Amino acid sequence: MPANLPPEYFEAEKRFKEASSPAEKISALEALIATVPKHKGTDKLRADLRRRLSKLREEAVKKKKGGRGNLYTVPKEGAAQIVLVGFANAGKSSLLASLTNAKPVIADYPVSTVMPLSGMMPFEDIKFQLVDLPPIGNESTDGWVSGIIRIADVLLLVIDLSEDPDVQAELLIEQLSQWNIQTAGDDKSGVSKKTVVAANKKDMSGAEEGLEKLRQRYQDTYQIVGVSAVTKEGLEELKSVLFEVSGIVRVYTKEPGKEPDLDAPFTLPVGSTVLDLAAAVHKDFAKGLKYACIWGSAKFPGQRVQKHYVLKDRDIVELHV
Repeated sequence: MPANLPPEYFEAEKRFKEASSPAEKISALEALIATVPKHKGTDKLRADLRRRLSKLREEAVKKKKGGRGNLYTVPKEGAAQIVLVGFANAGKSSLLASLTNAKPVIADYPVSTVMPLSGMMPFEDIKFQLVDLPPIGNESTDGWVSGIIRIADVLLLVIDLSEDPDVQAELLIEQLSQWNIQTAGDDKSGVSKKTVVAANKKDMSGAEEGLEKLRQRYQDTYQIVGVSAVTKEGLEELKSVLFEVSGIVRVYTKEPGKEPDLDAPFTLPVGSTVLDLAAAVHKDFAKGLKYACIWGSAKFPGQRVQKHYVLKDRDIVELHV
């Protein structure tokens, strides 16, 4: 029986042949397998591809044991780590590509994302790390996907406005709850996560109606931003909301008698003190800190404050040790 392979197969096969690193090869081969239709004519091909995938994974595990890292973890970078959570074809990869410099596989067929892929999203003078994950509901990846979600700082639920968005949101939240990961506004026990909803595909017909349904049901619990990865509508608002929800403040430092360094702020959790900043600059600063001078939230420029003064966003701090 002929295989009758779709055009997507040959595109994915080309990406696999061009892949170089173990992670890229595994990602490309998983994407290739996802394009193969399931019927008797493709049984031998699918079996062969899965054997090759198994061999690649075994080799990757050996390298991991040799100290070369883990394919299924994403080291945190930037001001906060934000993971994109959604079902197949919700537009997560397109959103990642629109917000960052990452170049994910973007395709019409489901499960084009098979490995975690991160990119840095600029916001004013800082950057956030966005991580695209395989879609929720894939048994082969859900195990390690839930692990990455569990340690992320913020969840970005990506909802397709063109297809029952309120039901999608309900199912996503329910699945996360089954993993004992509670989203913002959920009072159940478990790991509570800051959560934002990106209502994607706002450019499509019927999107406004879908967005209204989503807001009627969830606007009291989550911040919902209507966006389009295609037209870029709503992306700047989404960045601002993610910064707000992330719960961080930017703090700049200066040396006595010199201008502040406004190019690379320290990012600290809301509620952080002068002492927390000193520890972030250098552990010896925290030990020897006497006081600090503050510009920004202070009552007057250069106000002298003590170690436990709570810092605000965009404060400029001069540490004295």
